[in-house]
Amino acid sequence: MKLARIALVITATAALIAFAGCGGGGGGGNAGSTSYLPMSVGNTWDYTLTLASDLVPVQVDQNREFPYHETVTGTATLGETAYYVIETVREAAHGFEESRFQQFRRVDDEAVYARASVRDPDSGLVVKTYDLPFLQLPPVEGETWQDPEFPDTTFTTLSTSDRVTVPAGTFTCVRVDQESDFVPEGEEDPVHFVVSTWYAQGVGIVKDETREDDVLTSKLELLSYIVN
Repeated sequence: MKLARIALVITATAALIAFAGCGGGGGGGNAGSTSYLPMSVGNTWDYTLTLASDLVPVQVDQNREFPYHETVTGTATLGETAYYVIETVREAAHGFEESRFQQFRRVDDEAVYARASVRDPDSGLVVKTYDLPFLQLPPVEGETWQDPEFPDTTFTTLSTSDRVTVPAGTFTCVRVDQESDFVPEGEEDPVHFVVSTWYAQGVGIVKDETREDDVLTSKLELLSYIVN
């Protein structure tokens, strides 16, 4: 059976295209000021999401900006494992309807995880869920790891000291690049995806960029945040 992944890449573009959408996460023993993604109910991050004009599957004549928000709304237990619940909203703009979905994240001493799913592309049914580690702890420059279900998807901690300036300020960040190949429906040649995400300790995701075959197709930048 050929399987497809829900949560293929950690990217803001998840609001528009079906193959993306884990985001970042944290919580548990790594919460608070020492966390790279602090989880506490009520924590909120406000971003500007910029989508490039050639983003598949929509065609527009110029880049589009959307208000984009993530809020920790509660906790949930899946199986026997506890997660934080994150409500993600891309506001309606430029003729696009509002997009709203939930994510589930947790942390232990080894990594920060998003709950990812695998589905049968023919039936659309979810056949498996699993924890996808997207930030190894503690971050070590040069460390590389794989998606446990899709080993062709790799993550690399490229830096632990990137200086990143966004509307919310200037931060020292850990940069993680996620790389994978995806064959769009109806196409034969794969597209190479690189999703670069910058995490600031005590803040969370500061910036996120997606490139398809070296072309920048989306960018997420932090505007403001409330972290307890």
